[in-house]
Amino acid sequence: MSHPVVARMESADPDERRAACREAATDPSAVLLLEALCERLGDAEKAVVRAASDAIVAIERDQPGQADALLRAALHGDSARRRWGAAFTRARLSPPEPGLIPAVVEAMAAADGDVRWAATKLLVEMGRLHPEVLGVAIGLARSADRPIVRRMAAFCLRELAPDDPHAAAALVEASRDESPELARAAFTALAALLDPPAAVPARLVEALQGDPDPILRRLAALSLGELGANNPGTLPAQATAELERARDAGADPDLRRAADRALQRLEERAC
Repeated sequence: MSHPVVARMESADPDERRAACREAATDPSAVLLLEALCERLGDAEKAVVRAASDAIVAIERDQPGQADALLRAALHGDSARRRWGAAFTRARLSPPEPGLIPAVVEAMAAADGDVRWAATKLLVEMGRLHPEVLGVAIGLARSADRPIVRRMAAFCLRELAPDDPHAAAALVEASRDESPELARAAFTALAALLDPPAAVPARLVEALQGDPDPILRRLAALSLGELGANNPGTLPAQATAELERARDAGADPDLRRAADRALQRLEERAC
């Protein structure tokens, strides 16, 4: 297409591409620009992708049914960036459906942290609408090929199913992973559980007592404080005793402070 807006969308200047995407939404021939806008969903610049998505959403809301086929094609195209851009845009137009899962999971491994978090939040939103997505998230936390996806899935479980025992079991399992980042994410997620099974505080006590990673020991202490405060009566007596030991006799000053914070949290909740 020789439309001048399309030519500007292909400019080497990202600011020019972004401006062209914005203008496309109000162009008299906006519908004819949808294909070029879908191409820009794979742009290397996030600001351009967002502008293209905004324009597609505006055009589709003004003239429903025009963008659907193009977005579906982009979801199955050969560009990972464009697949994510299409999934993100479709979710803005209608409640996200499980058909978006492949693109969303792929984006959970993106190098860009903003994309990873946006994809994880979208999986949570999808899970709240479609119960079967919880099983997908549990499976990802347990056995996704890439540790970064397992880590993002752990955060997903924290938000999506804090009271589900199967999610809790997957997080306990993840807390033993050889990837420090995944194990730490799992500990953070364990702290947010509601009505946790006994294996959860037991795992936190175990880590507090002697995990080789000092960060995990500190996270275990803080997580015990949060878990006990949010679920009165959940912690075994041993947990409080170990927190007191870590506060009073620990060699790590950071651990002593973490244990003290946890005990204060438990005391505040008890009052």
